[in-house]
Amino acid sequence: MTMMSRRLPAALAAAALAAALAGCTALGDRSVPRSDLESAVEQLMEEQAGQPVESVSCDGDLAGEVDASVHCTATVDGEQVGLTVTATDVDGNDVRYEVRNDTATPTPTPTPTPTPTGG
Repeated sequence: MTMMSRRLPAALAAAALAAALAGCTALGDRSVPRSDLESAVEQLMEEQAGQPVESVSCDGDLAGEVDASVHCTATVDGEQVGLTVTATDVDGNDVRYEVRNDTATPTPTPTPTPTPTGG
């Protein structure tokens, strides 16, 4: 059986290979402002992929509390990529977060073939 997968742009594919991109931003009023988050996510994706990201747009600010998340959309090579940004650690005025690619299809893990036992 042949597995089919949607072809991703090179920058997106590189970003999808990472389990998560990690960032750290200073909090303003106990949240990461939307514009700061968009800039940081764009920079992280470009560093990871080595190619330009056309734009990043987030639904709002990222609350400065662990497990808070916000949805973002990046445009890479003319294609839109869904992202989820989740706060993983808050230390004073710093928030660490990960960026996960919502549109990447995970690579299937091959199933081991049983070895026949002779008799």
